[in-house]
Amino acid sequence: MEKKLKDMTAAAQKLYKTIAKDTESGEFAQQMLAICEEKGVDVTGEYPVYEMFPYRVKFDTENQDIYLNRKKVPSLRPLSFVQTVKDGQDRLNSASFNAATFLNELADAYDTAILKLKKREESDLYLSQVYKFLVPMSRSRKEYDQQSFAFDLARLYRSGLEETKSGRRFQFGSSRQYEKCIRILDNDGKEQFLATIQFFKQS
Repeated sequence: MEKKLKDMTAAAQKLYKTIAKDTESGEFAQQMLAICEEKGVDVTGEYPVYEMFPYRVKFDTENQDIYLNRKKVPSLRPLSFVQTVKDGQDRLNSASFNAATFLNELADAYDTAILKLKKREESDLYLSQVYKFLVPMSRSRKEYDQQSFAFDLARLYRSGLEETKSGRRFQFGSSRQYEKCIRILDNDGKEQFLATIQFFKQS
């Protein structure tokens, strides 16, 4: 009887801790969303995973931790957390970016993918496929992850650049398969969904 009582007490305490964690994390998320709206920080998704382009925010409800692009962030108040994200976005947006260089590297990766995947020339390829040829080594993908790739795609998209140094043009395509799409923000801060890319010679 005593053991049963102890087990019931332990189970009740565990349930209480779980509920408390979920409630605290949920409140943090609600406050975070309100502050994002107030400060004009783009945010999409549902608890416990959000995207604040180009950052991915994930709540670990069990351990009550927050991850920003897979890195655990120190315990912060919602206002401080949103400010950290905004500061990071501002730094990224102000960093120098050579759209022409990135486009040419992307074209090289596209050409390699066409050969390796035995596709016809000028085929539409998923950007996720091209990314793997752009960054072939797994350890390099930790330094230049898919969120960083999405951010560079957004900067290329906004640049207005239309052709590579060899004179080939390119175009992005979308897909009905949401999981294949990469979400970016355009010059007006509106979301666009890119899934494929095609390089082609001008006729």
